[in-house]
Amino acid sequence: MSVTLIGILLVLVCTGVEGLAQICLKQSTREPARRTRWVGVGITLFAIEALLYTAALQRLEVSVAYTLGAMSFVVVALGAACLLGETLPIARQFGIVCIVAGCAVLATGG
Repeated sequence: MSVTLIGILLVLVCTGVEGLAQICLKQSTREPARRTRWVGVGITLFAIEALLYTAALQRLEVSVAYTLGAMSFVVVALGAACLLGETLPIARQFGIVCIVAGCAVLATGG
């Protein structure tokens, strides 16, 4: 596996971790009795994401890594719809398709 591919995979893992962290923070507002726990999990996930992103930056140009990080918008939108029951209107779905397409172009060397 090439160094670049490992970097891309690390960034994609980062987006998943960041998305979960965002969902945990949102959940902390929905469950006041467990707020401290949800915030703690969210902050821990953000710390893990920072470590993974640093590893990704060792393998990728920052301009590539940062742009691929836009996938976190996709993860958060889909996670919020699936896990929190938030709506996903057609305009947001179209935006998700555009982000995924742009990241695919970037990841394939475009």
